[in-house]
Amino acid sequence: MGKKKKKNRLTAALVVLIVASIAAILFVALFHREEPVGPASPAGQKKAIRQAKTESREKPRPQPPAGKEQEKSTAGATPAPAPPAGKEKVVVAKAVPPRLPLKEVAVIIDDIGYDMQPVRELLSIDAEITFAVLPLLPHSREAALVLHRASRETLLHLPMEPVSYPKDKPGQGALFTDMSAEEIVLQLEKNLDSVPHAVGVNNHMGSKFMADSQKLEPVFRQLKKRNLFFIDSRTTPSSQTTAVSRRLQLTVASRRIFLDNERDYDKIYRILMDVANAPAGSGPLIVIGHPYPETIRALRDANRIFQEKGVSIRPVSKLLKREAAAAAS
Repeated sequence: MGKKKKKNRLTAALVVLIVASIAAILFVALFHREEPVGPASPAGQKKAIRQAKTESREKPRPQPPAGKEQEKSTAGATPAPAPPAGKEKVVVAKAVPPRLPLKEVAVIIDDIGYDMQPVRELLSIDAEITFAVLPLLPHSREAALVLHRASRETLLHLPMEPVSYPKDKPGQGALFTDMSAEEIVLQLEKNLDSVPHAVGVNNHMGSKFMADSQKLEPVFRQLKKRNLFFIDSRTTPSSQTTAVSRRLQLTVASRRIFLDNERDYDKIYRILMDVANAPAGSGPLIVIGHPYPETIRALRDANRIFQEKGVSIRPVSKLLKREAAAAAS
């Protein structure tokens, strides 16, 4: 009886073991079909890649938001906002402050030809200054050529006899009252040849010569032949410029302001500020100065204020042409 019970237990244990083994095999088989583990075979990999490509071709691409393509094609540019449907596009003009009325001034710097350094300093000022070049000096021709290349207007600064001669000497190429008309014209031509590209003439000293109409006439007659104008520096109240020029119909004008009778920066600058603030008046506003360091510095500083106030420094010939046009109209 005891042996039989022992045998039955062994049989039951064996059955349980067999059933457990079969259950384990079935579980592994089912798990292997649903979620394969381990690296896929090469054939399986190729099949998966083909399937992914097919899906990417068939799947529609997301469209970019409106305006994206334009932003890409105009890299760095900010696209203008699209106008609302049914409305015309409004173009807004850039606001520009009203321009100040211009006042034109001619600034003539006399006594050019001794040294090139003042010429270079004056050329560095952003203004159309007119240069009056003395004849027959070491740098007369060089200065005239440099100024012409820089598109600056040049005058012959013509030396003439002063009342104070011989105490005050006018320099090389001067015209004297004891010269004949032929001598005057010959000397004038030599002086003009030494200052190429001169478009006009103004007098250097000349308080005695300018008061003598007979001596002044051959000068003006020759200038008329050469289509040049004359600027009276007004070194004497007895000048015969107006009377002689009317007879010969020569274009002339007169200096209104001297800048630097005193070589003082503050005074020169104050005169320039008076020029900027003064009404234009009748006739061209012509200012004469000299290539002193004080004058050059004052001109450079005042030119900034001129630009702010709408005052323009112009070549003297342009002022004369405008005056002639206004008189003719």
